Amino acid sequence: MRANRWFIDSESGNLSDVLLCRPDHYSWIPSNDIAIQTMAEGQRVNHEVMLSQFDELVDALRMADVACHFLTPRSGMPYEVYTRDSSQTTPFGTVVTNMARPERRPEEAQVRQFYGPDEIWKTCTQGHIEGGDIHFIRPGLLVIGVSGGRTDEAGAREFAQWFTQEGWTCRLIRFPAHFLHLDVIFTMVSDDTAIAVTDVLPDTDLQWLREQGIQLLPVSYKEAMNDMGCNVLALGRGRVISPHHCTRINRMLRAEGIEVLTPNLDQFSRGGGSVHCMTMPLRRDSLAT
Repeated sequence: MRANRWFIDSESGNLSDVLLCRPDHYSWIPSNDIAIQTMAEGQRVNHEVMLSQFDELVDALRMADVACHFLTPRSGMPYEVYTRDSSQTTPFGTVVTNMARPERRPEEAQVRQFYGPDEIWKTCTQGHIEGGDIHFIRPGLLVIGVSGGRTDEAGAREFAQWFTQEGWTCRLIRFPAHFLHLDVIFTMVSDDTAIAVTDVLPDTDLQWLREQGIQLLPVSYKEAMNDMGCNVLALGRGRVISPHHCTRINRMLRAEGIEVLTPNLDQFSRGGGSVHCMTMPLRRDSLAT
């Protein structure tokens, strides 16, 4: 019987627990367009600064009263810090995803060890799907990004069908693969507000999101790709963690009345990831209550 210790039904309910992994073995590798461009410019990871920035993120989470749980870093897993992708907490139990990149697939074993068999509800076996493409808008409403790169049609449809069987509305949003994951161009920041690269998302999807009562705050292509500006973490209760270097976006969020915590995270954004990628919410307060 599943214990169902962990639970989320939205991206914006009050966050109480999160899964992280220290970047002890992190490195930039040419596995996405952002990292490729960074490496082509001759930039190199400053490991000491990167570890300090990760500690800033942990401090921000703890200041927000979020309990931090950690995987044990393993050598040979350079992107294990991005805990968002290898699993997905749901209202029904944890789903183990099926990641596309071969260098990331060994992460599955430790994820399974962390949750234990009683917590795992489903395991993805059709195609590929990663957590950065899975967005719980609110109870009963799920969006899945499909680029064909990290999440493909088969993986998205398998995941979606489990929720349609539970009575949820599920929408697949398609976008170009060089954006990596949906959370590079769209992320919820509160119950009814998201930041999004509106010039990239299809008009039909933008219209649909607005019809769901979601206000879309604009982020530019350069902000998304150069700064990972959309890749923020909603903490609930009108609070967000957003990288310090995303100054315009942080001003925009504050103008909406949102409290913004701003750890330095540029060592990660240059490799194609940021705070949303680095956190798998384990437990949030339900928006249904």
